[in-house]
Amino acid sequence: MKKFLAVMAMLAVFAAGASAEVVGTLREGNTNSDVAVHVKHELLAQVFDAGLSASKPSMKFYDSLTLMLLALEKGEIAAIAAPELVGEYMLRQNRQYILRGFLISEKLIASALGFRDDKKELCAKFSKAIREMTAEGMIGILARDYLTGPSAQNPPAVKFEDFDGAETITVAVTGDMPPLDYTGADGEPAGFNTAILAEIARRIHVNIRTVTVETATRVPALLSGRVDAVFWFEVFEGYEVQPDVPDEVITSTPCYGWNKIMLIGKK
Repeated sequence: MKKFLAVMAMLAVFAAGASAEVVGTLREGNTNSDVAVHVKHELLAQVFDAGLSASKPSMKFYDSLTLMLLALEKGEIAAIAAPELVGEYMLRQNRQYILRGFLISEKLIASALGFRDDKKELCAKFSKAIREMTAEGMIGILARDYLTGPSAQNPPAVKFEDFDGAETITVAVTGDMPPLDYTGADGEPAGFNTAILAEIARRIHVNIRTVTVETATRVPALLSGRVDAVFWFEVFEGYEVQPDVPDEVITSTPCYGWNKIMLIGKK
């Protein structure tokens, strides 16, 4: 079950193929290849056991959620498997989508920021801010405003404060994972994750600049120094080895978690 979770947390797609269903995920850019192969086999067994396919599925990769949504609209795939927050957003935004079912993981899957190993001090500052935000209920307030409450239908703009003379931190985001992070109609970064970053910046008094980085290139961007941090990596409760996190990367205190994977299809 441990390695099965790594792929499910990343997003998976179930698509019709010539002789068997094709299971696709966001392209893996950081996972150990031996782990990745084992994960796929675990995933296929779980999908088959869940009764989602009459034949044994195989794997296919996509570079972004947008490409997967286009494939769903064109009827090239049968469903998208998404973390609960993303799945609920998809159902709210498009009445043509339906819930085909869901899978429950045994352990909590959580999102965290990733840093290079030489950024331990910066990671510690982010972690401290996240712990304070959780204890004070600020994470819950942001979730209400950007995910679950009435204002989530038209969420407030994210405002990053500008601190004169403060350090500037560059953070890679997906830019393609509504409602967690995406680019708004005005071209500015938006969403729940982005709001969390803005609150962290205010608390630790740094300037944060976000850049959009695809899944496949997030680790090279981090390790090369192009960015100082990545939001997000998946971390799994109680696991000694984190399949989504390379050895050269350290992660912050988790920001929030989920254990339900929603299977979203089209009516």
